[in-house]
Amino acid sequence: MTPTEKFLSRLEAVKGRAGAFTARCPAHDDRGPSLSVREAEDGRVLLHCFAGCDVHQIATAVGMDLTELFPPKRNDNRLDNRTAFPGNPMKPAFFPSDLLRIISFEALVVAIAALDLAKGKPMSETDRERLLVAYGRIDEAVRYSNV
Repeated sequence: MTPTEKFLSRLEAVKGRAGAFTARCPAHDDRGPSLSVREAEDGRVLLHCFAGCDVHQIATAVGMDLTELFPPKRNDNRLDNRTAFPGNPMKPAFFPSDLLRIISFEALVVAIAALDLAKGKPMSETDRERLLVAYGRIDEAVRYSNV
């Protein structure tokens, strides 16, 4: 099963064909299809919610990790996150702009928590858990960037 097929199997009201689909967004109370799903030439699942949900929210809502939206890596005995294609230079598994968007969003979560703490607002258990998720996502993005 391709990443696109796996993702689409977890959605409701899926319509479309030939690599372009619409469906109800699982990250918000969607009455009509506001989620656009496309499969890129390299097998990546491209998502856009017209209501504004981000890719993290959408993937989490269907119980998937962001890495599952990408095709499996070829086993070429390399230790990094790049995939080799015969005759082509090494290409990164994630675009730098995607990693920066992830880090930017999660940094915003951290900044909001810091501002609340600076104002003396106590941190709830839910907030602590979300802060740990933000830390994990930032750390994962850094690891994928090979820095």
